[in-house]
Amino acid sequence: MPLWEHLRELGQRLKRVLIAFVVVFIVMWMPAPDLHGGSIMSILASFFVTGEYRPLAYWAFFETIRPMLDDLNKTANIKIALIAGEVWNPLGAVMYASLYLAALVVFPLLVYEMWLYVQPALYPHEERAVKKYLWVALLLFYAGNLFGIFVIFPALFRFIAGFAAILRIEQIFSVSSVVSTWMQLAFWTGVIFETPIVIAILSEICLLNPWTLAAYRPVVYAVALILIAIVTPDTTLVSTFLTFIPFAILFEVGLVWSRRIVKKCPDIQPLSKPYR
Repeated sequence: MPLWEHLRELGQRLKRVLIAFVVVFIVMWMPAPDLHGGSIMSILASFFVTGEYRPLAYWAFFETIRPMLDDLNKTANIKIALIAGEVWNPLGAVMYASLYLAALVVFPLLVYEMWLYVQPALYPHEERAVKKYLWVALLLFYAGNLFGIFVIFPALFRFIAGFAAILRIEQIFSVSSVVSTWMQLAFWTGVIFETPIVIAILSEICLLNPWTLAAYRPVVYAVALILIAIVTPDTTLVSTFLTFIPFAILFEVGLVWSRRIVKKCPDIQPLSKPYR
């Protein structure tokens, strides 16, 4: 097809994704359901009839951190409060949470539409490689998000709260900064969890030698630490090392996986001598 036909098709596919995103984004501003209503009908009705307005996106965010906040506030010398800080911060917090959660919901549709767009341009071996790992990549991305939300973020928050308590500093956090940190940790951990998929796909198309990559393991780890330290939102090393640990595990899994894949690549062989 001519270039403009390609662009037209791409625009149509992105338009479908955008419409779905807008619909989900609006849903994220609906009142959160009351899960203590008892029956399914009462829970569904609570979307529309509620005693207080809690946007669904903010409710989903707060439910992930509420057990941690309740636990910390039970400690004698730790009392944590979330405040607005600035005039627009409450609105910004809900906006950030709505945008990110809507993006997570719509992300599989985006991947599907992009796959349909690029599929005709792929060689058969490239198409097989992508189809083989596409859904695994999606699952790992969501697993990384959950790891960031339920493991890294609470550990980081507990460390900061404990350190502030030692210094006898009042712990009052801007809700917008908390949501922003929550989002960044979730996203970048999701990206890092894609490490074995990147290694596997490059191995499938015979562009990566796992033995060569393993020989440069110290360099890979050093570069990974630097990049993780750059993308993680806090100035401590807590989130850096908590993010690096799953990266190292997934990197090693990817190498083992790659050695099995490249057996079909005639030009890729184990190193006769290790690099120094």
